[in-house]
Amino acid sequence: MAQANTIEQQKILRVFKLINLLRGNIGKNVHRLAESLDTDSRTVYRYFKLLEALGFEIEKQHSKFRIVDRVEIPIEHVFGTFNEEEIGFMNELINKSSQKNLLKDSILQKINIRSDFRQSVNQLFNANLGIFVDLISHAIKDQNQVILRDYYSMSSDSVSDRLVEPVAFNNNFDSIYALEVESKEMKMFKIERIGEVLLTSKVFRYQSLHQPLEQGLFGFSGKSQFTVHLKLTKKAYQLMIEEYPDAKPFTFTKNRNQYYFEGKVPQLPGLARFILGLPGEIKVVEGEELKIYLEEQLEKAKFF
Repeated sequence: MAQANTIEQQKILRVFKLINLLRGNIGKNVHRLAESLDTDSRTVYRYFKLLEALGFEIEKQHSKFRIVDRVEIPIEHVFGTFNEEEIGFMNELINKSSQKNLLKDSILQKINIRSDFRQSVNQLFNANLGIFVDLISHAIKDQNQVILRDYYSMSSDSVSDRLVEPVAFNNNFDSIYALEVESKEMKMFKIERIGEVLLTSKVFRYQSLHQPLEQGLFGFSGKSQFTVHLKLTKKAYQLMIEEYPDAKPFTFTKNRNQYYFEGKVPQLPGLARFILGLPGEIKVVEGEELKIYLEEQLEKAKFF
């Protein structure tokens, strides 16, 4: 019976991991998914059918698959949030220590049938991300290199494995500062974009290069500095200081109803995404690099 429970838990964990792998902006082919899940292609296709039965919409483009972040919710499928018993069960399950799985069907049904799809899935993965934090903490303590499997880079829109020397977590423990061995550069890695954390027995080799990075404005950090001057509507200003409180010191007003942002940003994608999400609300007064980047993104958005 114990062995049967372990096998069942491994299957559920594979499904959870598959959801995480399919949530990126770019799709993944079945062969890569099978490798990441340590299974075969036929099993991956069976999991696809399971997810579709649960309400996930899986999109295929150029032999690559991803989950569409949009869910139609039948009235009969409206459920409440996870209760305390289910949350406790999830923690036990992810830690592979649970001896019971009577609540699994209830949890699986609730994965993405609520309107707040992204929030529900994020809650589901909190326990799994906690495991990543624990593993990285051990690596920092023991000064060992780790491999971040299937890490999704927002700036390059790509997925790859990264060998890093982790140095420290940020205050919220949702990112790590680490030296990327290949580039010999300090970078910030989001925990939620990691597919899997693999500990190695290799000790740190580049400690002289370890330097903590400061969190950059609009979710990005780096050594580059792009000077930007924006004119915002009241709506854009209010959303900026609510979503990015660190940007507030760089904002100011004129004549009580004219709002501006003036400062330097280390990377452009985060700010550009904010601007493109508010069409007609923000004018780029200064920042040629930003203007060019925005034009490139608008060109990519042309579907016809």
